[in-house]
Amino acid sequence: MIIDYIKFLFQKLQSAKYIRKGKCKQCGDCCRNILLFTDSDMPVLSEEQFIQIQNWDKHFKNFYVSGKSETGALLFTCKELGDNNKCNVYFFRGLGCRNYPKINTKFLINGGKPLDGCGYYFKTDKDFQSYLKKICQKKNCSG
Repeated sequence: MIIDYIKFLFQKLQSAKYIRKGKCKQCGDCCRNILLFTDSDMPVLSEEQFIQIQNWDKHFKNFYVSGKSETGALLFTCKELGDNNKCNVYFFRGLGCRNYPKINTKFLINGGKPLDGCGYYFKTDKDFQSYLKKICQKKNCSG
C-alpha cells in the first residue's frame, strides 16, 4: 500500500501542470460575467444562496446579480468596475480578483477556459509529444 502511494505521488510530480499565460486586456468582461461558487464548489443558482454567501464572506457584497448563464447559474457583476473598465479599488481588490484567472485543474480538464477575448490563456508545462517521447525512452518503444 505504501509503495502504491509513493508511485501515485511520483506520477503526480511527473504529470503536466497548467500555467497561466498572457495579460489583461482591460476589457472588463471578467468583472461583468462572474460565476460565484458555494462552499461545495457548485455555482450559485439562487439569490437565497447568494445572500448566504454574502453573510459568510463580506467580499461577496461587492457583487450584484446581473443575469443567468445557459446552465441556470447566476451571473454577477462587480460594483467596483468603473465606466473605463478599470477597477475603482484596484490596490485593495480581493484575492479572487488578484488571482484571476485562477488555475483550477478540474475546471480546465472539463474544457473550461477564460472568457472569449480575454488576454489570458492556459498551457501545460509539458506538451504531449515530449511526454510520450520521454515515456518511450524509458520503456524502449519504437515508432
